[in-house]
Amino acid sequence: MQVGGYYDRYWTDDGYNLAGGSGLHDEVAHIFKSLVRPDMRVIDLGWGNGWTSGPSIHAAGASYVGVDVSATAVATAWDAGFDARVIEDASALPFDAASFDMGVCIEVLEHLFRPDLAAAELARVLRPGAWAVFTVPNVAFWRRRTDLALFGRWHPFGDDRSIDEPWRDPHIRFFAADPLKRMLERSGFADVAVHGHAGGLLREIPLLRRVGRGDVSAAYRRFEHRYPALLASRCMRAVAVSEMSSAPDGRES
Repeated sequence: MQVGGYYDRYWTDDGYNLAGGSGLHDEVAHIFKSLVRPDMRVIDLGWGNGWTSGPSIHAAGASYVGVDVSATAVATAWDAGFDARVIEDASALPFDAASFDMGVCIEVLEHLFRPDLAAAELARVLRPGAWAVFTVPNVAFWRRRTDLALFGRWHPFGDDRSIDEPWRDPHIRFFAADPLKRMLERSGFADVAVHGHAGGLLREIPLLRRVGRGDVSAAYRRFEHRYPALLASRCMRAVAVSEMSSAPDGRES
């Protein structure tokens, strides 16, 4: 099955994601609020149906363009009023260099065979000095380390079924804090800062999950900020500044 066909099914009720999308984590939404301005042109790479980032960026009054390999997801985004484009290749965007003032790539890099080429292509279409925001699952989260070390259990983060059926999971690349930072720097970004979010303690232990459903303590958040590779859960966020970058030689398949 081709990549586009796979994600066409992904964005149906029979796939991983329902039409409504999942929205932004509060800490990522806060970054958007601090960075996005009405005079910006923003590109969202691999945005799916647009409902993760689209509403927040639209609310800020910025011009917003989303691209994805799934025609199904893009059609859903069009129906919701978003400017959406189908692409065949994440490392071959149909835009001129320095066309955008900000880039967004939320939970996408882990789905790509060559995330480095996609990141380099995003750097190419951003103007020099533009901000880019990335998030990826954290493979080194303490709960994932414990599962693998004590129980020999691998969870690739796609959904709850991925523990028992990891072969069906859509994630094919895995990141911790340092590798994510190195990849983005080598792809044309500067001043890359990687932080963590969405971690927890009690809610990650099955027998104590009901007790830990509430807000995570301020103490945990402080340690999570200091040690994201250990304490951040599904996502780590990287905020980077683009430099001038030539187009990558390869292409995302």
